[in-house]
Amino acid sequence: MIRIVFAFWGDIIFPGGIKLCRMSEIKPVSESEQENLKDTLKRCPEGTFEALLEYRSSGSFEALSTFLVGCIKRHTDEEYQACLDEGSDTVSFIDDLGIDSMTMMEVVMMVEECLQIHIDNQDLMNLQTIGDLNTFIKKVL
Repeated sequence: MIRIVFAFWGDIIFPGGIKLCRMSEIKPVSESEQENLKDTLKRCPEGTFEALLEYRSSGSFEALSTFLVGCIKRHTDEEYQACLDEGSDTVSFIDDLGIDSMTMMEVVMMVEECLQIHIDNQDLMNLQTIGDLNTFIKKVL
């Protein structure tokens, strides 16, 4: 059962109690916002910023996926990044990428800022794989 409350700060609640609070509708990035996002994403792999712009202007889930992988790569050691390049949804944040809870919070904060969403901290425990993250974000956007 999905409950959606329409308001500026509406909640979306998924089965199992997963909750996402939408801060505002996703819209194309203004020129002034681009500079802030460029700074936020400056250490991400090439193409991450462009994928974000494409997603924000077209809603392309392929661009969204590229953006999310770029944010994750930014926070993983180079030795683990080959797993991400394979494109498998079964890649585990902990087992395959060596991402601990603090690093996961950094990834989530970056994603929240760039997509203008807020993910409840308790819900992070349900996001174990790349597929979990992609599915979760696609459902709530």
